[in-house]
Amino acid sequence: MEGCGQAKLYHDLPPLEFENFDYGFKTEKAILNGAEVAYYDGKTSGTPIALIHGLASNMGFWRYVIPELERKGFRVVAIDLPGYGKSAKPYGAPYSLSFYAQTVNELLKRLGIEKAIWAGHSMGGQIAMVAALNFPERIEKLVLIAPAGIESFKQGEGEWLRNATNPDFIKKTPPDRIRANYSNNFYSWRDQYEWMIEERVRMMKAKDFDRFAYVVWRCVGAMLDEPVWDKLERISFPTLIVAGENDNLIPNPFLHGGKTIDVMRVGKEKIKNSKLVMLPETGHMVIIERAKELVEEIATFAK
Repeated sequence: MEGCGQAKLYHDLPPLEFENFDYGFKTEKAILNGAEVAYYDGKTSGTPIALIHGLASNMGFWRYVIPELERKGFRVVAIDLPGYGKSAKPYGAPYSLSFYAQTVNELLKRLGIEKAIWAGHSMGGQIAMVAALNFPERIEKLVLIAPAGIESFKQGEGEWLRNATNPDFIKKTPPDRIRANYSNNFYSWRDQYEWMIEERVRMMKAKDFDRFAYVVWRCVGAMLDEPVWDKLERISFPTLIVAGENDNLIPNPFLHGGKTIDVMRVGKEKIKNSKLVMLPETGHMVIIERAKELVEEIATFAK
């Protein structure tokens, strides 16, 4: 794994405030669902596609996907969910998956988009499925990328996850563990992904990091509190499921083990009119590790 053994831990660098994250593209802001939200809108006339990031990340994680989608003629809309990236992080927000789905919905309405392809990575995939259940009239198709929500958890398992990922645990994660956690999301770590490590380590000194840690913890609970695995049969939109064959996060390695394809096949079997694509030599971060291949699949699916 190229570069994974490097000693770059970035803890000696100055703080990186969330507002100063460099996504490689310009963002705008709007008040949505009671919170100031940062977003990106390509403002083209192509087929609209809404990109929803995963747990503990931000819309900058789509930086390799967005230009590829735009080259294919899509109008790309991406969002920093409340609590993440450049968006506000109020303690009083509900931070439920329904809250997030409605926030994305409000953004699309503000931009004059009646229907869109909703594409979500990991937690974002579960949010997209919640949206499909809550307001189906707003969705054209679904793209679920290494999605959470298909794997089921028993009550005791869920409580273990909720307690294991508490704010204090997140705040005290050392830089070497951060590197190990990120590299575990990839089949093959590369030096070009170092921005992820630097961003994550330096933002630990940011003034809003305590709020971010709180939101991540709340979101783990939200995924457990609004399960969709038992409602998949109610989703009838054309759905593309894309996952890496070497995903080390799905299924949960501590609780379930097994192969990712077994989880994704459940989604394929239960969601009507769905297609499953498993990418070889690919980890959980499909949107970074296989951006071009992913966009090719989306473009074919969208026709």
